[in-house]
Amino acid sequence: MAAERIKDVGILAMDIYFPPNCVLQEELETHDGVSKGKYTIGLGQDSMAFCTEVEDVISMSLTAVKSLLENYKIDPKTIGRLEVGSETVIDKSKSIKTWLMQIFEECGNTDIEGVDSSNACYGGTAALLNCVNWVESNSWDGRYGLVVCTDSAVYAEGPARPTGGAAAIAMLIGPNAPISFESKYRGSHMAHVYDFYKPDLASEYPVVDGKLSQTCYLMALDSCYNTFCKKYEKLEGKQFSIVDADSFVFHSPYNKLVQKSFARLYYNDFLRNCSIVDKDSREKLEPYSGLSSEESYQSRDLEKVCQQVAKHLYDTKVQPTTLIPKQLGNMYTASLYAAFASVLHNKHDTLAGQRIVMFSYGSGLTSTMFSFKINKGQHPFSLSNISNVLDISNKLESRHVVPPKKFVEALKLMEHRYGAKDFVTSQDISLLVPGTYYLTHVDSMYRRYYAVKGDAVPALGNAALSGERHQEAAWDALFPSALREFAKVKDAGVLDPLCMVLDTCCSGYGGRRRLEELCHEDLGMPILVEIVTSASQLVLKEEWLEWLLFKICAEEEKFEILFAALCSTDHAVHSDGGESGNEFNAKHAFLLGTLSKCLTSRPEEVNVSNSFALLVFDVHKQSAETVDFTCRGSSALPTGCPGIDVLGYSLLLLKDICAWEFPSSETEAPVDSLLQNGLVKCLLRYLGALEPPSTIRKAMERAQEDHLPALATEKVCPYNGYRRDLVAVIANCLHGRKQVQDEVRQLNGIMLLLQQCVIDEGNPYLREWGLLAVKNLLEGNEENQREVSELQMQEPILTPEIADIGLRVEIDKKTGNPKLVNSS
Repeated sequence: MAAERIKDVGILAMDIYFPPNCVLQEELETHDGVSKGKYTIGLGQDSMAFCTEVEDVISMSLTAVKSLLENYKIDPKTIGRLEVGSETVIDKSKSIKTWLMQIFEECGNTDIEGVDSSNACYGGTAALLNCVNWVESNSWDGRYGLVVCTDSAVYAEGPARPTGGAAAIAMLIGPNAPISFESKYRGSHMAHVYDFYKPDLASEYPVVDGKLSQTCYLMALDSCYNTFCKKYEKLEGKQFSIVDADSFVFHSPYNKLVQKSFARLYYNDFLRNCSIVDKDSREKLEPYSGLSSEESYQSRDLEKVCQQVAKHLYDTKVQPTTLIPKQLGNMYTASLYAAFASVLHNKHDTLAGQRIVMFSYGSGLTSTMFSFKINKGQHPFSLSNISNVLDISNKLESRHVVPPKKFVEALKLMEHRYGAKDFVTSQDISLLVPGTYYLTHVDSMYRRYYAVKGDAVPALGNAALSGERHQEAAWDALFPSALREFAKVKDAGVLDPLCMVLDTCCSGYGGRRRLEELCHEDLGMPILVEIVTSASQLVLKEEWLEWLLFKICAEEEKFEILFAALCSTDHAVHSDGGESGNEFNAKHAFLLGTLSKCLTSRPEEVNVSNSFALLVFDVHKQSAETVDFTCRGSSALPTGCPGIDVLGYSLLLLKDICAWEFPSSETEAPVDSLLQNGLVKCLLRYLGALEPPSTIRKAMERAQEDHLPALATEKVCPYNGYRRDLVAVIANCLHGRKQVQDEVRQLNGIMLLLQQCVIDEGNPYLREWGLLAVKNLLEGNEENQREVSELQMQEPILTPEIADIGLRVEIDKKTGNPKLVNSS
């Protein structure tokens, strides 16, 4: 059972992160004044990734680990060993692994073994082998291992600078892996050489002997390959050659060395057993069969012939591995595994059952050749899912190409900051995708602090609350591009503090200028559009959002601009959910709903302008013209149909605006503007077009023994509460306004309002609002009181409730008043 449990130990999952900035090697050639093709053909590189001041090996590894755990839905508590490989020195004592522990401490998991492995580009392989050995050992406790390879390769000005790069790769280790180790075939070579090293601890740049380093690389390759072949032959009883592996993956300082390396293996096969290679190749290689090892490393002619005869195999076995290294450059410890990720990206559909040979090299020197056996795996640990998570094409395509001048400036700043303390980064994270970790500052004790794009907003909000100077600094740093990027994040933990930042910065001393910028149609309005778009998808109901939108729309009178801007960001949606010429969409409904909630909950703390009230009235009239009144609604707001929700929320806003006690001023109150523009006449028309309330309707049907539905000319309520809301607005308009009372009478609306003083199944509290409307209609108005008193009942109405208890209504012939009698 135990043996079966640890079958096929290897890589279960992978994820990669690299900076969004890159420089093209072709442009770098021109900038450096070197011959055309020196970097692109001579080195075989296309472009190079690099970190700016806000990113480093710690931030990249944090991003890679968090991404892997989330993308594969791995519980951090299931990690039992964490190994990091890196040669980028951040601290001479504190391991990078300890920074990564922040992710696991949050979940209460501090029982994780492992630290950093360091030896040039080999550290990642050492970390990987440590984790694999742990899972295969008696010490394994059943949890996953996690390996991180992270480096930022930078060089001083000169010929080595184009061989830089940056990336971080995270790998999950466990049994039953789709990428399993063939541990018995492993061959290593270790020696003491000064080919590449970093003795100056005050500088990030290495000391490089380029020619010696290439020779050491090839020498180590020869040694590892020979050992690998011997172990294979001993165990399998047959000779091994390059045809026995489907792919070869090499550590890639630059692509030209990869080409030379595979050609060198072909030469090794020829020397070991010339019958392995074809006749034509043997004839071309024969003149070099007598060279000593040292002579063979220096022979340019041999190098060219080997590449020529090996090219047909290189194209199938190696070329697919070169995509990421050619695009990102030398990623040191991540380089080998980025090359392997290229294979998964290019060939994941056909890899099952194949063998992939890996060669890892680290200057100084350390090296190992090992092999993977590829299995299909099972979701989420399948080859296809790993390829999907890696998402190589999209990540490469979304990079930002930086001019060489900017690249050089970035390296100069990083050089100045290396080993420094007490500084704050620019926090320019506009190019970082949400969820990316970045460096915010280093304090006077050299302690480094990181934030996550999105998580930075609460911190900025706290800074904005610290006074005008901090508000100004936060605004200048973020407006408008960074704020718009934050607004796109579909996360309540980002949007709510973002609204706090905007509201705080646009209030108090100095806030007027910033508020005007936020209301600017081209600068700030796109931020607000993104906020409404993101918040509507999240159905965000936070107070800061309500405050901000109400300030912009109602108090600053920018409702019309924002409402129109929301049209251009989405297809118009009809009230029934289908697309049409109607201009209302879910974002419009959400905006109106948010404004209504704010006005309802804080009527004494907000201000409403006349223009805002009239615009809401216009929106209501437009929605009433497009909503389908033939289908009776069965739910309250929000219904999910944008047109209906716009109709309802605009009506709720009008209800509160008409109830709002306007401060004493010479300025006309919003409700007066609405009344002058025909609000009551409009609402009475809508109310009169509806079928009677359910109580009256059922009574009429029973009295007439007519169970047919309402006439086609009569409209039904499109949502539960529509009739009530119409009556509520009218009731508020009637309060203390004789001219409105008279208007209702003149429009023959008294009887219509009296009919609303009943229970209606689809309109809770209709009777209460109807009674209030009638009270306000009659209060202090003798004409209205007289008209009501002169009303006479024409015929009794038999309601279901009265009939069910054995009674009926009759009209007393003497008094003309209704009375209850026994129906039996």
